[in-house]
Amino acid sequence: FAAFLGIAQMSLLPGLTALVLVTAAEHIFLQQSGDIWQVSSDLGILGDEGTLRGAGGFTHLSAAKAAGAEAVRTWGFDQLNDTIEEAEALGLKYSAGIWLTHDEEAYENCSGDIREDPYWQKELERILDGVRTFKNSSAILWWTVGNEIEFATNVVLGSECTWRILNQIILEIKAEDPMHPVGYVSAGAHEGKLKLIKEFCTDLDFLGVNSYGEESLKVGDDMRRAGLFLPYALMEFGPTGHWSANVTAWGSYIEESSTEKVPRYAATCELCFTDPQCIAAFAFVWGWKWEKTGTWYGLFNEWTAVSENISSSVCPVCESEVLSALQKCWTGQDKSTKAPSIHSVAVDGKQLEQAAFTVDQSEVTLVVNATQKDGNPLTGIWVVTEEIVSEALGGAHEDTNPLIEDLFPDSPEKKSGVGLSVILNTSTLKISGNYRLYVFVREDPAFCSTGNAECPNHEAYASMAFRICHDALPGEQCYSQVRYAMEKDLRANPDRYPGATTSSSFSEVQMVMAQMQLGDCPHPCGTPIWCHTTEPGEACYDYIQWLLKNNNTEDGPEALHGKKSIKGAQRAIHESMPGICPIPCEGVGLQCEPNCEDTPDETGGTEETSRGMGQQFPLVLLPAMLRVLHG
Repeated sequence: FAAFLGIAQMSLLPGLTALVLVTAAEHIFLQQSGDIWQVSSDLGILGDEGTLRGAGGFTHLSAAKAAGAEAVRTWGFDQLNDTIEEAEALGLKYSAGIWLTHDEEAYENCSGDIREDPYWQKELERILDGVRTFKNSSAILWWTVGNEIEFATNVVLGSECTWRILNQIILEIKAEDPMHPVGYVSAGAHEGKLKLIKEFCTDLDFLGVNSYGEESLKVGDDMRRAGLFLPYALMEFGPTGHWSANVTAWGSYIEESSTEKVPRYAATCELCFTDPQCIAAFAFVWGWKWEKTGTWYGLFNEWTAVSENISSSVCPVCESEVLSALQKCWTGQDKSTKAPSIHSVAVDGKQLEQAAFTVDQSEVTLVVNATQKDGNPLTGIWVVTEEIVSEALGGAHEDTNPLIEDLFPDSPEKKSGVGLSVILNTSTLKISGNYRLYVFVREDPAFCSTGNAECPNHEAYASMAFRICHDALPGEQCYSQVRYAMEKDLRANPDRYPGATTSSSFSEVQMVMAQMQLGDCPHPCGTPIWCHTTEPGEACYDYIQWLLKNNNTEDGPEALHGKKSIKGAQRAIHESMPGICPIPCEGVGLQCEPNCEDTPDETGGTEETSRGMGQQFPLVLLPAMLRVLHG
């Protein structure tokens, strides 16, 4: 059967095989017409006048084709092996990724030919075998060698060796397959990194860039500023990245709702068609993944735990409302059915200004304000997880946080609440615990069932961080500690309570003690959680100055290593050395006392001084700052 169709079965990697069309490869090349770069082939200019519409993933290929995408993306050969036949049948082209290690040791030695290095010799065999296997497929657009490998050395620069090694690999691939362009995918477009790539990676045909939110709108200008005039492709674009997002005063990420993400995707998609160097843009992620939360990047809801066993929600692998904006950008046409949009979420009647709130161990009423353009009735699915945030970098695998059961007393479902308004019972959640609430808004199945109509396969969503607060009560240890501070210690040692004064309320003093991690006090509910960037004259400020001016950050806890700013050091000290520093202000929307601006660092924290020299910070003060007040 394979021979009849002109297909050969070829070995790829242990345990993997691929069926590849034995036909002459379509010659893809990049050409410049005036200032405008275009993707072309022997058959003519591709895409929209040489700019390709891309879906950043390798699943849901039929949906990508239907929405107007011309290209999809992989990160490794195994993903090609599983999906290339479907892409060929649909007429989609693959930005074919070749995974390279993020191990720092692999990029330490670039003094000779990488074929003489045992590790890279074996890697080249794997890479060229993969290229050889797939290069004749009509679905291959180009190769991208490596994805954010600069994480191995320096995320904003990479290293000379990194780029020299990469260039040798590129040359090897071009020799094996001269019919397709070869590029690399960078984490952002930092100027220093772009200049090093320009100097040491001279055989790149194009540069791929992963960039999110407003930063993705600046990539072309960043490249031109660095003197790099290669064509570029936005290999991942989407919402504000979690690393750039605002955070709550307790350190949780504040995520945009799907409705807030729509203009992010639309703006970047449109920009690529107007930037003369941009040759493609891939919306990320065309599929689903857990990265920091269950909704941050996915354009399809494959979080099965949300919908399983919920008879009132018939929406397998719901599409995000973002897909409507992408289809409009790609084709100029709206989707036939409009997804819902979320306007606000309220907790006990108070509309959230940002996607975060605090709540005591109690019952609260949750309401989502959502609409659908045609006026279709809607419903919501609410779920809660503990806020367990992985420290994985660069999109590495993260485990999915499990749903917490029995939090919605009026719901027949064990793990979720159903409806636009539900009751959330937090009495079983731990005080000072951090959690995340999700709501998914879909068409009401009761409406869809009228006339045997099927519910559209789309949704809107919002994700909200929350923390369990508690106002100290008589008889509790925290209550006694706060009374002691107010009546005695605040007057005697005001520097222990930055932001509080002798006229502060009980709740305000409890808040300071919670932020300073003094005693056993949780954040109170009566006072919004606030931050405080340390100021001259405070013990925290003096300690940080001693660390930075004398280059002592490497001698402290690991969290302090490499810190160069007052705010960076303050956060590290707050998290690892209780009792010295409050949490610093880091973003818009936090209640700040007294300010939200970073304290100027006169030395920049970079002055080189010998360790062990200079002023010695009076560490004898630390036990006093750390002492628990039991009154």
